[in-house]
Amino acid sequence: MSQIQLLNTTIASIALFVNQVLTASYRAVYSADESSELILVVAPLSATAEVQSLYAGGIIDIESALPCALNSLGSSAEEIASAMERRRAKDEAEKEMATAREKTERDELAQRSKVAKMKPQPPTAPGPGKLSAPKAPSSPSGSGGDS
Repeated sequence: MSQIQLLNTTIASIALFVNQVLTASYRAVYSADESSELILVVAPLSATAEVQSLYAGGIIDIESALPCALNSLGSSAEEIASAMERRRAKDEAEKEMATAREKTERDELAQRSKVAKMKPQPPTAPGPGKLSAPKAPSSPSGSGGDS
């Protein structure tokens, strides 16, 4: 048995005894009936790596991975809820930014297209290897005969 498995087994055993103590204390303090039970939730230490690989593989989304990973690291419910709110706000901001970027790109392309259509096309000169219209032959200067 590896050390991590031994540690996880030990923590799970301790958690069972802590559950019994917590339940008995709760019942004594709040005069609760026998059906009430408090349970200490513990996650194996290897869960973080497993959650990370599941998330990286696209099997689970961030809404599932983040609470599980933070819980296995010992975060409280309030810390997990706060982290989820921050992540949702970040995702929303990224989504708004992407939408604004797409709109800007579409508007810019439309403007460029409009300008290109409105711009008069200059006459094109013949390219290399193309002959232009022949020039008229020039006549010698002076009068027309030999003397």
